Amino acid sequence: MKNWFKKQYPWLLTGLSGVALTASFWQAVERINLLKNPGVPLSCDINPIVDCGGVMGHKLAALFGFPNTFIGMVMFSMLLMAGIALLLGVTLTQKFKNVVVGLSTVALLFSFWFFWASLYEIGKICIFCLFIWPASIALFWFSAQYWLDGLEKPNNWQKKLHKFTSKYRFEPIVTVYLIMFMLFLFRFRDYYFN
Repeated sequence: MKNWFKKQYPWLLTGLSGVALTASFWQAVERINLLKNPGVPLSCDINPIVDCGGVMGHKLAALFGFPNTFIGMVMFSMLLMAGIALLLGVTLTQKFKNVVVGLSTVALLFSFWFFWASLYEIGKICIFCLFIWPASIALFWFSAQYWLDGLEKPNNWQKKLHKFTSKYRFEPIVTVYLIMFMLFLFRFRDYYFN
């Protein structure tokens, strides 16, 4: 399984970061359309819950004074670059692997925070986030596995974590997806089940 993962990781990193980058870029385009035409509904406004305009208009969608999607575009571009480098046969140094796992950790934490904010503060979901959040979760988990696989002298906690990630390659991702889906359904149960 380890050899399979080592061969597939460059494809996973490239594909997942490519999906997240595409969604971030498209979200930026919609954000520009919103700024140009403030009263016009966006093409991604699907219903009262999946409402990009409602999300993008909220102050939490620009946490640092500029759209959050710009952060995603930078992070996912860097992760995509790492994936392409691996596909081209480049061997990443441990420092570069640290950067990749660091970026994917930041993407994961930012995704969890914005998922919570979307559900419980904003009360709406952006369709692009429905691609970015799952990609961020998988990117983190696979990058952590790749990072742990490459450690030459892991300490005790890294050995334990490596054993866990080697045994459960996909189950934690699916579990988090199911929990997020259930939280989504529970939060918007009045709309979807009445």
